Amino acid sequence: MSRKLQDCVGQNTDSSGLRSLTLRAYERIWPLPNLSTSFLVRLIIVGIAYFVTAFLCLRLASIHPSATPIWAPTGLAIAAVILWGYRIFPAIFVPAFLINLLTAGSTLTSLSIACGNTLEAVVAVYLFNWWKRGDRFLETPLNVISFFVSCVVATQISATIGVGSLTLAGFNESFLPIWLTWWLGNLAGALVVAPVVVLWATRDPTSLLSTPSPGTLATYLVATAVAIIAFCPLLQPSAFRDALSFLVILPLLWAAVRQGPRDTATVSLIVVFFTVWGAVLECGPFAESVKDGSYILLLVFVISITVPALALSAEVSARHRIETQGKKRALAAEVLWQATEQAAAGGSFNELLRSCLQRICQVGGWVAGHAYLPDDVDAPQVLRSSAVWHFEDRAVSSLERAVASVDRARGQGLPGQIWASGKPKWLPDISRCNQPDRKKILLQHGLRAGFGFPIYAEGKLQAVLEFFSFEIKPLDKELMHVVQSIGEQLGRVMERKRAQEQQAALETTLNSLTLAIYFTDASGQIAYANRAAKQQLETANGLHSEKNGLVPTDCTTREAFEAALKTVAPSQGSQRISPKIIPLPAKDKPGLIAIILPLDSSELKSVCRTVTATVAVLVQDSATIPLSTAEAFAELYGLTKSELRVLLAMRPARSVRQVAETLTISEPTARTHLQHIYAKTGTSKQSELLYLFMRFTPPIESQASQGL
Repeated sequence: MSRKLQDCVGQNTDSSGLRSLTLRAYERIWPLPNLSTSFLVRLIIVGIAYFVTAFLCLRLASIHPSATPIWAPTGLAIAAVILWGYRIFPAIFVPAFLINLLTAGSTLTSLSIACGNTLEAVVAVYLFNWWKRGDRFLETPLNVISFFVSCVVATQISATIGVGSLTLAGFNESFLPIWLTWWLGNLAGALVVAPVVVLWATRDPTSLLSTPSPGTLATYLVATAVAIIAFCPLLQPSAFRDALSFLVILPLLWAAVRQGPRDTATVSLIVVFFTVWGAVLECGPFAESVKDGSYILLLVFVISITVPALALSAEVSARHRIETQGKKRALAAEVLWQATEQAAAGGSFNELLRSCLQRICQVGGWVAGHAYLPDDVDAPQVLRSSAVWHFEDRAVSSLERAVASVDRARGQGLPGQIWASGKPKWLPDISRCNQPDRKKILLQHGLRAGFGFPIYAEGKLQAVLEFFSFEIKPLDKELMHVVQSIGEQLGRVMERKRAQEQQAALETTLNSLTLAIYFTDASGQIAYANRAAKQQLETANGLHSEKNGLVPTDCTTREAFEAALKTVAPSQGSQRISPKIIPLPAKDKPGLIAIILPLDSSELKSVCRTVTATVAVLVQDSATIPLSTAEAFAELYGLTKSELRVLLAMRPARSVRQVAETLTISEPTARTHLQHIYAKTGTSKQSELLYLFMRFTPPIESQASQGL
């Protein structure tokens, strides 16, 4: 006894101390994170199941009370250790000791046999975990072979300890026949029972409540029917029935190829049950060997049909899994390729979303797909149900009208939860989810499962896509990973498409203006020019281009124009800059003026492709301003007709003397009218007045002039 254990003994001498000592000693022998109530319940359930199974199997013993044709508790013990770890071993040791104590031998032999049964399960799982290299249970043929070899080695330990202890104690005279039956019986139990328990226990809990598929039910019924015909002792024995025993291979092959490892293991259990039942009652092809007191032929038959069927099923499942993963990866590439192609071909943002919904529905087996869009991409407050839908089954198309007005706040329903988390979300069973407003609608349309994922671009939510199915669907982690990749990549494509649409709308607006608009940098390098500006450059009317630089045609104005560009261009930490007004003398249009404004280049990245624009140059021709607009300005500020005439004459940045000469009035009269205009408009300088007037009169062609 170690010193720490001696200290525990000294500190715990009463009954409660004895319990504490037992728990501490148990933890030192086999470390436990905690002895929770749930773990104790598992211990009790496994122990009872082991005891009952062992009691039933011992009713089949013939050549020795402790040696049976198939020892199902071995498979149950191995499954328990696989599912809950090595610390479950008391649930194996205790019932094994009790059942052997009630069967044959002494207390010492019962302890030995219980140790062998426990060690058998622990060693089998240890060897399997060491060989399988991290793969899940029986998912590959190599896993099946590893499991078979592990069971072959581990079951010899139990047979050797059990038969050896009985022989040494004088309860057994023939070692080899009993050892062989014991070993093969334990091996058969491990290979038949453990896969069934583990594969059913590791299935998604929600899928256990669903109705089995028609293929699964048909496979079980055919296997049962064939096993009854070939092995059932209730039917009349005949040579013809013995020949039918080979037909059990057919449901096993079908389950292996079409249904998967779980159904294959279940079919094997069904066949073995009827085979052992018939053999024990001396009916069927193995009756003669049973009469001789040997179950070797029966056990070899059980092992020879179980292991190949499991290996074949694992191989088919592995190939199917690889094929499915390949399809899902191809789905991501195809969706992104189609989106890029459609964007290049001029498809709209909604068409991109609809194409994505269609491909994911077709590949993933979803019957409906829908897009939720934020009310504001920059600062979303709510997700709005869009008109973008795709239906693989038109029977649920009425769902579009049913949820047309159902919007989602952050965290509300499936779309809102996806928005809040920023990650895909899966609903295996809609009937168990908590979204009462849409839950009833979805269930009324026969929809049972759903999932969705967000589409982001530059940290901004572009859309939330959701999909629905008629069947309950367990979580598909591979698909979740694929759609998350789709969302990240598709967001960039959609952001580019949205930017293209915004750019097209901006360019359409700018080109509809009769005002010549230039976006330049501080040196006058042209980043963008609208249609009116390009026409002005072609005619060199007031402005022209030199090496892509914007330059006045009048040499006397050039210096002032270049200085205004540098002054107006915003710099880091600069305060608000006032616009500059520069007259542009020209032969054809002597009344041209240029208004130079500071520009936020970040807002015009899509339009200004090559040069970073920091300045906007607006060139106005007085002849293009509709008179009705000038009259509206005069009406707004209460200007008289004479004052309005003075204002219109001042637009090309004329002096008071020039205005007086143009209007053939005296200079004091023109100055008086100008002072009245300043007072009424709240301005004090000619540049402020002209800027106010130009900003109030956006030079857009009237509908009458366009013939609309």
